[in-house]
Order: sequence, then structure tokens, then C-alpha cells
Amino acid sequence: MKPPKALNRIADVVLAYRPKPKSKPARKRQRRRNKIQRKSSI
Repeated sequence: MKPPKALNRIADVVLAYRPKPKSKPARKRQRRRNKIQRKSSI
């Protein structure tokens, strides 16, 4: 089942909005967040 085009467009905008972390602290924060998410999902 394919989602409606409008929903796809909204999802694309939301996903595209996430900027890549450029500074070192931002990268560190993202890595820590990813680690926590991975632990909690198990």
C-alpha cells in the first residue's frame, strides 16, 4: 500500500529539514543520542 503523495511530500520536507551537525559538539551530541536510541530500542 503506497502512502498518498501529499503525505510523502510532507515526510520529504521533514526529513530534509534535519541538518547535518557541523560542529564537533553537535556531532558528539548526535552520536550520544544515537547510542541512547539504539540501547532503548533493544
